[in-house]
Amino acid sequence: MQTPNEKTQMFLDMQEHPEKYSEEQLESIMDELDRLPDVYKAWHDFEENQHQITMRSSRRWLKVAASIICVIMASGIAFAAIHFVRHYQKPLTPEVEQTTYEKAPASIAPVDITTDTIAVESRIFNNVSLDTMLNEIAGNYHLTVEFQREESRQLRFHFEWKFSESIDRVVERLNNFEAVNIICEPEKLIVK
Repeated sequence: MQTPNEKTQMFLDMQEHPEKYSEEQLESIMDELDRLPDVYKAWHDFEENQHQITMRSSRRWLKVAASIICVIMASGIAFAAIHFVRHYQKPLTPEVEQTTYEKAPASIAPVDITTDTIAVESRIFNNVSLDTMLNEIAGNYHLTVEFQREESRQLRFHFEWKFSESIDRVVERLNNFEAVNIICEPEKLIVK
């Protein structure tokens, strides 16, 4: 079977040199040229081709859109992580100097707080030995501290002491640490 281009060339050649072709060949070419093309089939082929081009194009756009969405989501997650870390990062506090406190003498009168004074509500011990921490707390409640084991003195803690709490509540909170067991007696704290 000849292609349309070959048939056209043959038709042009027949017009210039009709003597080369037989009567039957001339009739068959003329019949073929007289037939109308199938417009419906050609239109259907055109539509099918356009549909495939459109599908390929829309798939490309979907891939591009998905890539952009992934980049935006990754940026959002990174921003949230940075914000979370910065927001919840605790500033480093210097280690509290170790000092010893003794029971305050009974002759000292309490100090009056005037309106110009700022009231402090709590004290934070950060990496402070139990000995230092308990001496400061006990001194505030006019108590002494007794350690039954010397190793207990060197235990280090992070603890927030709220001045408004009773000594019993402070001891209860300290006893939540597994390494320590404190008993509150009328005039002293005993660390077992």
